[in-house]
This record gives sequence, structure tokens and C-alpha cells, in this order.
Amino acid sequence: MILEQRFGAAQIAVRATDDLLVCAQTSTAHTVDAIRRDIFKTAWQLICQKQAVGSLVNLLNPLLYHLDAVATVSELQQTVVASLTTFRHQLTHRVPDTAVQSMSVLTHCQRVMLYGYSTTVLYALQHALRNGQRIDVVCVSGTDTSAHRALCDRIAAIGLSVTTLEYAQSESVLDRVDAVVVGADTLDAYGLINTVGTAQLATAAHAAHVPFYTFCTSEKFLPDAFFHGERQPSPLDDCTCAPSSDKPKTLDVTPIEQVTGVITERGSLPAPAIEAWFAAERIHPWLSGRGTMLDIHPILQP
Repeated sequence: MILEQRFGAAQIAVRATDDLLVCAQTSTAHTVDAIRRDIFKTAWQLICQKQAVGSLVNLLNPLLYHLDAVATVSELQQTVVASLTTFRHQLTHRVPDTAVQSMSVLTHCQRVMLYGYSTTVLYALQHALRNGQRIDVVCVSGTDTSAHRALCDRIAAIGLSVTTLEYAQSESVLDRVDAVVVGADTLDAYGLINTVGTAQLATAAHAAHVPFYTFCTSEKFLPDAFFHGERQPSPLDDCTCAPSSDKPKTLDVTPIEQVTGVITERGSLPAPAIEAWFAAERIHPWLSGRGTMLDIHPILQP
């Protein structure tokens, strides 16, 4: 399903692996250092688009560490292939594994509200159905109408009842659902970054005492050091990579305290465990402290 979908962070990450592989194989540079810099700049341009930032950083971070140890161009190309293959393999397995863990939530639900296209949520619903649980789905439309239609079509295709609902009506039916479930673009210490409108829906669910869950594979967790680490020299110091400021807003940030639970491939993780992961994960010096350049959090604005 990951490679078939047209929306969401998973597909962005998969396409990024293709871009980095092409960069490593077609670079006109003749030294390991130069190709490594080209790979970084290619990945940073993708990160600057501010979509799937967590996945892209967690794709690039181990790759940079692996490339630090190579000595020849051929070894670099082999290392890129191996690192990207590992990332895609992990991604392919984490989504269905998270679906299995989602049963801790879905077994208690007869009717759920969804918002935003999410491969992980679709896998979870399909897994629940295979385990004999039929869940009625209320699918709330957002600004991306094509993603909304695709989500509804996929839910209907797996054999579940799906009701479409305009966003303005969502709060009025919260008392008739057992939970609100969304995917995730990125998760960090500031909160859940997801399709614009998620934060308002989470606030409404919190006020209505309706559980609000995100099904979020761990490659979307963004380490604190990406924002607060010590800046080191990097290829960014001699290039003009910069995030676009004229793109329409497509994401917002939901405070982590309004998220009832984060369901990952390792189960439902409490806030302390997630915060410990954010703090402990090591970031390559080229990435350290550079999250502030993206302006993806209001709290980071000057």
C-alpha cells in the first residue's frame, strides 16, 4: 500500500530515497566529499519543503553517518544503496506493525472519526477488519479534497462503512464517535505536525472528552537536537537552500498534551518515553541545530 498511495509522509519519504539514489549515481563530482555534499543539499531542499520533515531527517541522518566512513566513490555509492534500502525496508514493516499495535485502541471502538490521508490508519482499519471488527468510519473533509476522496474510496474498498462529513460539522458529531484518529506528518517535542485543521479538531475532541489518537511510525519522530543542537559547519554555509515562504499553509501543530495516545510499531508510547527518545537521539553535525531554519513552529519564530 505504501508504494500505491498518492498522499502522505510515507510516499514523500519513498520518493526521497529515489532522489538521493539518483544523486549519488549521477553526480558529476569526482570526490567522496563533493558527492556527500551534493547528497546533503538534495535532501535539504526536500526538507525545506516542510513536508514529512521527521521522515526525511531520519532518512538523511544515518546516511550521513555512514558516509563519514567511506573512502572511495564506489564505496559511497554502495553505502547509499544499502542505507536507503534499509530505510525503505524499515518503513515497509513499521506501517503494518503499527496497525497491529493499533488494536489496543480500535478494539474499543465501534465508530471512529478520521481526518487527513494516512497510510498507517488505513492499514490499521484493514487489520481490524481482518480480525473480525467492523468499524463505522466518519471521514471529515479538509482543504485537500483529492486526498479526502482518496481516503474515502480506500476505506470503502476494504469493505467498511464510511460517512463523509464537512469539516464545519465535525464538532457537532463528536459525541457520537468513540475516538478521533489521525496519522502524522512529523512528531516532535512541540507536538503533532499534521494536515492543517488537525489542531482545531484535537482541541474540540479534548473539550468534548473524546480520545484523540495519532498512529505514527517512529521514523516520523524528530529529535530535539535538530532544533537545539550545537551548530556545526555544513554544506549549508555555502549554498542558498532556504524554505519557501509563499507556499499555502498545509500543516499545523497540535500540542502533545492534547493527544491522548501515540500508537507506534512498538505499541502505545506515553509522553515521557517519547520525550526521552527526542532527547536521546543523536544528530549528525551537519543537521545539528538547523531545524530553526525551517520556521515550522510558531514557538521558534523570532
